[in-house]
Amino acid sequence: MKKFLLVAVALLSFTFGASAQTLGFSANEELMTKYFWRGMMPGNFPGPVAPGGSTDVGLNFTSADENFYMESYFWTFHSMSFGDWHYAEYQFTIYTEFHGVHLEMNHYFGDMGEIGIGYTLPGVVPASLTFYTTLWGDDYDMRVNSLKRMYSNYMELTVPYNVGNWDFQLTFGAVPHRSFYYDNDGGFAVNNMLAETTYTFELSDILTMPVKLAGGYSPLYKTPIYYATVGLSVNF
Repeated sequence: MKKFLLVAVALLSFTFGASAQTLGFSANEELMTKYFWRGMMPGNFPGPVAPGGSTDVGLNFTSADENFYMESYFWTFHSMSFGDWHYAEYQFTIYTEFHGVHLEMNHYFGDMGEIGIGYTLPGVVPASLTFYTTLWGDDYDMRVNSLKRMYSNYMELTVPYNVGNWDFQLTFGAVPHRSFYYDNDGGFAVNNMLAETTYTFELSDILTMPVKLAGGYSPLYKTPIYYATVGLSVNF
């Protein structure tokens, strides 16, 4: 845990040493009908609806020429179910991007951590491809040797498009090889196909209310993906 704190301190030191005009703060609260992550439904909630809520708070830095971007944020999700079906998740992320190349570190508390590297194409439709590798945490081959780390991989293509206050995004995710973490016994498998549309209500200069509808399918888990969210976001 110490190394994550050191990275966070270094990031904040760098951020606050920059021009105030390039700093940003964000806080988001979101309610959702169901929670999916990379085609998986954490917690395995029964029924068509399993409401929950997420919260994230972060800092970001953008260079004057907008060629460099960095952000760090803490994200948490809690289900509104109780008893055996209650589920919670905590995540710390550091993300940097320079001329379209991005590097990402995600630490899922109590579970695992990963590094992602990718590239975002410039243009009206900035499609982005990212390749993630699990480096620490619960990612062992329990079927062969509980001490053998698998270094599970996940790759994701996102294709966003924006029209006014409307945001659209297509997501395609796949597991390239056998992985215990992703419960993939075979080779390459598509586990996340998702279409999202979001309309953002602008309530003030810093306060917005995004409303999202999403639907798709996971061929790997043979699970339909569908949910709706409504949130409040503060950005300045």
